[in-house]
Amino acid sequence: MLYRLQSCLKYFAFLGLVPWTNNCRPCQCFQKIYSLFLITINLMIFSVEIEIPLKDSLLLSQLVSTIVFIAKIVCMTVILLQMMCQYKGYYILCKEFKRLRERFEVQLKMGALAYPRERYIKIVMLGMASLGTLGCLIYTSFIASLIYFWSSFVALIIIRLQCVLLLLYVDLMGFHVQLLGKRIQDVLHCHSMGGGNCIPDGNCKQLCSLEFLLELKQSHMQLFELFSHFNDLFGWSILSIFVVMFMDGTVNVYWTQQVLAGVYGLVYLNATLSFSVPSLALILAFCRSGEYCKWQNMLIGSHVRALAYNPSPHQTKEPAYTELLTEFTMQVEHNVLAINAEGFMLIDNSLLMSMFAAMVTYLIILMQFSAA
Repeated sequence: MLYRLQSCLKYFAFLGLVPWTNNCRPCQCFQKIYSLFLITINLMIFSVEIEIPLKDSLLLSQLVSTIVFIAKIVCMTVILLQMMCQYKGYYILCKEFKRLRERFEVQLKMGALAYPRERYIKIVMLGMASLGTLGCLIYTSFIASLIYFWSSFVALIIIRLQCVLLLLYVDLMGFHVQLLGKRIQDVLHCHSMGGGNCIPDGNCKQLCSLEFLLELKQSHMQLFELFSHFNDLFGWSILSIFVVMFMDGTVNVYWTQQVLAGVYGLVYLNATLSFSVPSLALILAFCRSGEYCKWQNMLIGSHVRALAYNPSPHQTKEPAYTELLTEFTMQVEHNVLAINAEGFMLIDNSLLMSMFAAMVTYLIILMQFSAA
């Protein structure tokens, strides 16, 4: 499915987020030079802007602004550099999606698969909303002074669009995990019916056969390899994005409190909300997608254990089936289908709650310093 989307996703190459082509090496070299140009020009603009004296007399606000916008530029640099070094790995990921889809359609007899349209719409709308808020930031920057805004404008676009792309990839993986879980549930239902007339295709291959269980086991291993490749390909990008989103959300909630307290004018309220709301929304959506993958993996584990611990008469007649099912159970237990950032953190609801708890702690510290 991701392979089919390349005709649309390749336009993200203008921001260095995906490779433009897989075959033209001169084009890839040019794109690497272009990505380096984006990094360099942003660093140059920031180095010039940081030398401009600021009118704001609040030292804490100046310090926080500098740290946040430096973090955004560093995050953009990590995203572009990681993709520059992984053009080949990106197309391998696309081919893995394609092979997995073909396995589901042919070996698992699931017919033609289509990614649900409502999921596309949700991700597209989230991306458009995150970019739409940039209009409020541009408007505020013209009528008031936003510290270091223009030097990090491109970085902000790249970070938000990369987050939307990652959300698409994770949602696609969650969709495939869901499909595999449904197929294993069909096998469990077939066994509970005594291995009767559960025929998935015209060749009369039964769901409770040894060959079909082997296909399910291999499909799960292929899914695990897909998750592992994704984590290796985008691990540092995910980590840097979450750090920046966390800082962005925390600091801009603090600035919103400062505006409401009368420290800054109300004109800055649009800017603070335009920074914080999209950051928190993208974090929420990403964690929810990671939690969905984790939950579907737990369902697969429960279905496989149910097959192993409640054998049908068909299983007791075939020792090879029981042995394969035992191996499948151990595989599901050890090869967890989850999103992580180079092993630093699991992307799920527990991370979301940890971030919110840390956000409240840092907000209290910032308010105490500002009141001092």
